Amino acid sequence: MMNWYNWGQWTGWSLLYLLVAVIVINRPVFVETELFYAALLVAAAGAGSHCLRLFYRRKLMHSALPKQSFVLIAGAVIVAAFATLTLVLVFFLLSMTEYSFPVPAEQRWFVVKSIIQGNFFNVLLVMLLWSALYFSVTKVRQLRQATALLHRTQLDALLSQLNPHFLFNAINNIRALILEDPERARTMLATLSDMLRYNLNGEQGIKVPFYQELETVHAYIALCSIQFEQRLQYSEQIDAGCTDTLIPKFLIQLCVENAVKHGISRCAAGGEIRIEAQVQQKELRIQISNPGLLQTGAVSTTGVGLKNIRQRLQLLYQGNASLRLEQQQDKVIAEIRLPLETAR
Repeated sequence: MMNWYNWGQWTGWSLLYLLVAVIVINRPVFVETELFYAALLVAAAGAGSHCLRLFYRRKLMHSALPKQSFVLIAGAVIVAAFATLTLVLVFFLLSMTEYSFPVPAEQRWFVVKSIIQGNFFNVLLVMLLWSALYFSVTKVRQLRQATALLHRTQLDALLSQLNPHFLFNAINNIRALILEDPERARTMLATLSDMLRYNLNGEQGIKVPFYQELETVHAYIALCSIQFEQRLQYSEQIDAGCTDTLIPKFLIQLCVENAVKHGISRCAAGGEIRIEAQVQQKELRIQISNPGLLQTGAVSTTGVGLKNIRQRLQLLYQGNASLRLEQQQDKVIAEIRLPLETAR
């Protein structure tokens, strides 16, 4: 499959040849062999540019700017000289055949000077432009890769922030459950193990299918129910079109964690956490509701709360996703809107 570089090379040099051919054809005196010489010159310059590219990639990409500038100019001069000398050589070889006019001995030096003066500086200018364009495109690509790597590093750092308070509580609750209900304790231990595996599994990537995230939420609710028992109720209404959509890892789980910490744990009677999800107008809309009162700036003290979510949404979607909290009667609603992406 042809990549962007090969496509650009073929297209760019072909267009240059067409331009030269148009100029040659519209001269007052037109000789058909000049089209062949033009093709030869452009082909030699194109081949030289490809060799330069191989050298640039292996030896020059990480050099200092002054060295890059010097080599860029020197490389353009070398390729221009190569293309021009190739043209001179082929011209004299053809002049010895029936396909071209013979060149008298006394006019050879004049012909050489004419070919060099008429072509060397033109090819040099083209090669300088080619080198500048190649370096510009390469630098832009390197900048994008560096930015993507920085974003990935920041996202990995945010994902690595496992809530130690929840982890310690879960272990202590399971330990206490061992004496009361050993079978359930074993089940909860397996559930905790699945959650930890989900957290540590780097192969899943930054985004996961909605249904996988929902499975983690179910595991989290099950572990929390050891502590809160009947005070914690859970329900969900998920449209069928949401299950294969891609969402940031831990997006819903952290919202549910925030709902438990700032809602259920502060209500003596407990309450219900409800998740609703639907696709509307090429957006995935998720709502997580819990009982309680909205506190301005309420963020999980573990560092993995709403601030974590907003930072990841900004890094992943560049302002095209949102997390909004609002009070509706005696409930707090967290609404998340994401651009629609599917795992298929």
